[in-house]
Amino acid sequence: MLSSLSYAILALLASKPQSGYDISRQMKPPLGFLWQARHGQIYPELARLVQEGYVDFERLDPRAGPPRRVHAITAEGRAELSKWVAIPPQPRPMNDELVVKAFALRKAKAGSAVELLKDQVKLHEHRLGALEQRAAAIESRDSGAPDPSSVRFGEYAALRRAIGSERDYLVWCRWLQQQLEPARSTGRSKGRSPAKRSAARRAP
Repeated sequence: MLSSLSYAILALLASKPQSGYDISRQMKPPLGFLWQARHGQIYPELARLVQEGYVDFERLDPRAGPPRRVHAITAEGRAELSKWVAIPPQPRPMNDELVVKAFALRKAKAGSAVELLKDQVKLHEHRLGALEQRAAAIESRDSGAPDPSSVRFGEYAALRRAIGSERDYLVWCRWLQQQLEPARSTGRSKGRSPAKRSAARRAP
C-alpha cells in the first residue's frame, strides 16, 4: 500500500513530468496546498515509486544546466492513481498545535497570547494571498473557473479548498485575538500601583 505522500506525488506527476526539486517546491510548507512534505521525505518516496514501476525518470544533459532527473508517471502509476482516487479517504486527524494552545490559553499571559495570534494572522494572510493569486492566474487563463474537463480543474479545485480553509482559520484567529485584547487591557489596569488606582478613583 502506497502512502498518501506517494499518491500526492503521483497526482503532481500526472499533470506533467517534474524533477524532485519541482515537486519539493510545490509541497514546501507553508504554501504547499495539495500536500505538505519536506525535501527529506519526498526523495525516498520518489525512489520507491521508481522501484515499484509507478514512476520513471530521465537524466537531463548536464550541459543544459545542473544535473537532475525529470520524473514522469508510468501507465502503471496512472492506473494505480485512478484506482486510489475512487477509494474513500482515510479519517483526517484534526491535530493543530495552535488549537491546543488556545485550549490552554488561561495558562499564558494575555499579552503574549495576543502577540502570538498577531504573528499567526500575518502568516495566514500571506498564505491566503499567495493562494488567491494562484487561483486568479488560472481564472485569467480560462476566462473564469476552469471547466471540469480542463487540465487545470484539479489544481483549481484543490486551491479553492485551501483558500476556504485559510479564510476560516483567519476568522477564528482574529476572533480569538479580539477576545484576548480586553483581557490584556484589564490586566494592565489591574497592574497599576495602589497610588495610581487611588488617584483614578478621586478623579472626577
